Amino acid sequence: MFVNMYKFLLRCILLLHLSVLVKLEYAFNEPKYKCPTKPKAIYPCTCWKNSDLGIYVRCENTNLATLSIALENLGALGTQIEHLEIVKGHFVRLYGPVFSKVQSRLLTIADTPLATMEDYPFFGINKTIEELHILRTNLSSFTPLSFGILGNAKELIIDGHSLNSINKNVFDGQSIGNKLEVLRIINGPLNDVPIESFQPLRKLKVLDLHGNQLETLKRNQFKNLRSVEVLDISYNNLKKLEAQHIADMTKLGWCNASHNALTEISRGTFARNSVLKLLNLSHNNITRLDANSFRGMRFLRRLFLSDNKISDVGRGTFGSIGKIGTIDLARNFLKKVEFQMFSQLNYVEVIDLAENNITIVEKHSFKDIYQSTINISHNALEKIETLSFENCVNITVLDLSFNRLKNFSRNAFDLTTFATEFQLSYNYLTNLAHVPFQNMTGIKVINASHNYIAEIPKNCFPKLYELHTIDISYNNISLIANGVFQTLFSLRFLNLSHNSLTEIKSSVFGTLPTLLDMNLSQNKLTSIVRGALAKLTSLRFLDLSNNQLEKLFQIPISLNDLKLESNRLASIPAGTWPVMNSLLFLNLNNNEIGDSLTAQSFTGLLVLQKLWLNNNGITLPPHECLAGMSTLQYLHLEHNNITALEKSAFGKLPVLFELNLYGNSISDISKRSFEGLLQLLTLNLSSNAIANIPTDVFIGLPSLRKLDLSFNQIAKLDNKTNGVLDDLLSLEEVNMAASVLLVPKKSPYDF
Repeated sequence: MFVNMYKFLLRCILLLHLSVLVKLEYAFNEPKYKCPTKPKAIYPCTCWKNSDLGIYVRCENTNLATLSIALENLGALGTQIEHLEIVKGHFVRLYGPVFSKVQSRLLTIADTPLATMEDYPFFGINKTIEELHILRTNLSSFTPLSFGILGNAKELIIDGHSLNSINKNVFDGQSIGNKLEVLRIINGPLNDVPIESFQPLRKLKVLDLHGNQLETLKRNQFKNLRSVEVLDISYNNLKKLEAQHIADMTKLGWCNASHNALTEISRGTFARNSVLKLLNLSHNNITRLDANSFRGMRFLRRLFLSDNKISDVGRGTFGSIGKIGTIDLARNFLKKVEFQMFSQLNYVEVIDLAENNITIVEKHSFKDIYQSTINISHNALEKIETLSFENCVNITVLDLSFNRLKNFSRNAFDLTTFATEFQLSYNYLTNLAHVPFQNMTGIKVINASHNYIAEIPKNCFPKLYELHTIDISYNNISLIANGVFQTLFSLRFLNLSHNSLTEIKSSVFGTLPTLLDMNLSQNKLTSIVRGALAKLTSLRFLDLSNNQLEKLFQIPISLNDLKLESNRLASIPAGTWPVMNSLLFLNLNNNEIGDSLTAQSFTGLLVLQKLWLNNNGITLPPHECLAGMSTLQYLHLEHNNITALEKSAFGKLPVLFELNLYGNSISDISKRSFEGLLQLLTLNLSSNAIANIPTDVFIGLPSLRKLDLSFNQIAKLDNKTNGVLDDLLSLEEVNMAASVLLVPKKSPYDF
């Protein structure tokens, strides 16, 4: 007894200890600051979040008087506020001691018709406020003292306003300039900024004036702003940007002047901005560049000049910015890539010349460039001169698509130049041998689709050890030389679709031991020599759809997916398939197979999971040929001429999940038609001519969940004693749309 009492006391101590630990852990995870326990005290404000930094409070649809009372009550609680948000307020003027009793680190006034702010409207909250956001208001004026005493403020954002000008003394002598690092006055009609406005903000790092209506900048516009690192003056109407405007910004690293009306880059504009790393001048009216445009900008990494009117780039333009990583000249008026235009840019990563009017790439245009993407697509390019690309080792992507190229100079690329990915689609190429692959030993992807290539001659490809993808679809190829791909020791993907091939001879592809995926669809193939594809021992995906094949060939034993739809196959004779345990998907839609299938038609397919036999003129379910297909999971027989389903019409298919008989002419269904399909989940019998369903037709379908009987002529689904669906114990969904269904009248004694 003593022992039992000791165990009981020990258990109590342990439970008490655990409960204390749980309480401590719970208390430890609780936020430091919590919302008031009586939310009505701060109405119409609501506290919507607790945190260790302070609570989050939102005040909506309130006037200034009510807001003042709510904030006074909130201040009396003495709880730290992280974010005070005033949304959809009903006041146009901000004045008085509204915030005198409350403290918050971040204050937001949004979606309010606020138009004017008087002196010291943030009295009280000024002690703690670090960020002030005034968003989507009608703010049109404020006094020089409106932002006074905000000595701790680091960020001021006025986004969406009605300011036409800024008072020149707005920050003069005020404590807000002591710590302010971010100033954004954006998205409004601002068209005048006095020189003196920003001069007191000596610690400012980000100045954002985008989305206004500034047309001119004054001399020394940003004087004394030596700490500014980010300047955004995009989306204005500026016609000129000169050194006198931004010379004092000696720490400027990021400048966005896009979407303006600039017509030129004056000599030495950025000469004193020597640490500038990103310059965006896109969407302007700049017409030319020369060697003085970027002088002194030795650290520039990203240069965006797209969507201008540049037609002339002088020699040596980019010579002074040797560390440049991105040059974007897309959508300009360039007519040629001139001699040494992009020479010795050893750090360049992207050169974008897309959508210009370039007709020629001159000799030595690209020189000493490594691992970069060069885009000259969507131009009028007709000629690439000898040694246009010199010592350009591993061009990551060379995109020459959507041009007018018919051929290349054989020495357009020197011995060390090659592209990893070579895009040549949508040109006028007629012979792939005209493309100088001879030195491109590191090439991996070739896309020459949508050209006018008629043949692939012998010796078209040298020994390319890394080439894994070739796309020459959408051409007029009718002839492929024997063994033309044999030198491609890593080829994995080959797309020859949408061409004019009529025959595949025995030695066209040879062995190609690495080929995984081949697309021969949309050709005019009538014959494939029996062993032409048999040696492709790694082939997993083969698409031969939309051809004119009348008989099958020797099937590669490694296939996973074979598409043969839309051909003229009339039968699947015995011996077609080797004994293979890899083929999972077989598509035979839109052929002329009819009722020719026999018990041996699919012999050898040990793991087939999906079989499509749509639109083949089949009149009876192919019971015999399905008998041994124990792994079949999906069977599609849509749009055939099946009229009747006999007992056990599909034999025993133990793992069949889906059976689709849509769009046949089935009018007669026998009892136990689907017996043997124990795992069937979905049965589609829609769009047939079914008028009567025997009571026992669905016996043997204990797993069926979805049944589609729509668009039939069913007169009734039940008799007086039994229901047709009674045996479907797992049924979840029945579709009877557009079927004529008559339900027997209930007895007056039925409840």
